[in-house]
Amino acid sequence: MNINWNSKWKSVLVWLSAYLNFIAFVVVGGYFYVKKEADEIQTATKRAFLVTLIFTAIGAFFSIFNYIGGLTDNYYASAAYDFYSVSTSIVSMAKIIVFATFIILALVKKDAPSAPENNDAAENE
Repeated sequence: MNINWNSKWKSVLVWLSAYLNFIAFVVVGGYFYVKKEADEIQTATKRAFLVTLIFTAIGAFFSIFNYIGGLTDNYYASAAYDFYSVSTSIVSMAKIIVFATFIILALVKKDAPSAPENNDAAENE
């Protein structure tokens, strides 16, 4: 059974794997990038990598903030913990919104019509 995926669904797969798991994104995005797929898929892979890195860095910052706060007394009853809790919730919602937006944009994007090979131009030269 041979299934032909067009570039639209490949881009959706890249964005979905980037949202679900970083390792899954490395496998899927790396496959499409190394295989030298269409330029739009490579562009989607680069953008998904950049967005994933941004959210990973934000998550790392809040994790370090929480770990350092956990070393202090009364951290969990302080305003710092409230800030951490609210901030991580906002970042989680923003991550869902950003990835959902890029998935929808990949689905709505029209496929470029495949250009017929024009051998007449080569023969005229």
